[in-house]
Formats: sequence, C-alpha cells, structure tokens
Amino acid sequence: MQKLGLTGQSKQPHASDDQMKGISAVLMDGDEIFIDNNAIHAKSRVEIGVKFVGSLEEVPHPRRVVGLWVSLKRFEGGMGYNGVHAFEMWIDSEAQLGYKKLADHVNAMDKAVKGKVDLSLLSPDEVQKFATFLQSIRPDLWENASPAFREAFSAV
Repeated sequence: MQKLGLTGQSKQPHASDDQMKGISAVLMDGDEIFIDNNAIHAKSRVEIGVKFVGSLEEVPHPRRVVGLWVSLKRFEGGMGYNGVHAFEMWIDSEAQLGYKKLADHVNAMDKAVKGKVDLSLLSPDEVQKFATFLQSIRPDLWENASPAFREAFSAV
C-alpha cells in the first residue's frame, strides 16, 4: 500500500507559512497510478534524466503522463481531500526528452493548495481511475472530502 504523504502538519521546528506541506502528486503513467511527491520539485520518477524542451514537436515519441495535485484540509469530520487540479506532461524516456508547461504545473499546484477543483484535462476514464485509486489508499480522506472534490469525481 502506498502512503499518501499528506499530513497537514509541518515537521519544521519553527512556524512558517508552508502551504506545500499539504500537497501531494498522484501520477498516471499508462495503466500505472502512483504517488510521487518528488513531482513537487519537478523530480518525479518520470522526470528524472529527462531534458524538458520548449515545444511538444521536439519530443520524438511522447507519451502522456497525467497527474493530480491533491491537497488536504481538516474538516469537522476529520482530515479530508480538499483541492485537486489536473496537470500533464509528455515524456519520451528513450530520447530522454519531455515537454510540459511549467507555469501550468505551478498554477495548478497553487489552485489545489487553495482548495480549487479542476479535472478538465482528464477523460472520464482517467477521472474514474484516479477516483478508485484515491478511495483505495485512504478511504477516510475520501469520506471526509470537500463537497466540490467529491462532486468533481462523481461527474463522470
């Protein structure tokens, strides 16, 4: 079982406005869905060793990797999923080239941290697969999720 690295608590000994402490990345690469919090620093396992180029046309055989920035919030019933925003990147592992719009990744992450919900980049099948994954790893977070979060996944 994968651990969702979201605690809503800072492990820093000092107080800080660290909004990134409650964000996680869930990636879908083909049929595999996994948590990779290194994506927060653009160092997920699909990004390591990849040179990102300025246009998709420069990537010879791109495969689409889709992801979700997922944030948590403490609700009356306990900790639950709050914000979720989809993002995508295109990777050619053999050529070690990739394309992504970094500004889009950062903006999507910021929106998820702020509790916004947007799955418009995903197909209905992808939404369903992500929903199944999120429900299976932490059913308690799913049960305590914000209404907007749950609604986004039930729209398919």
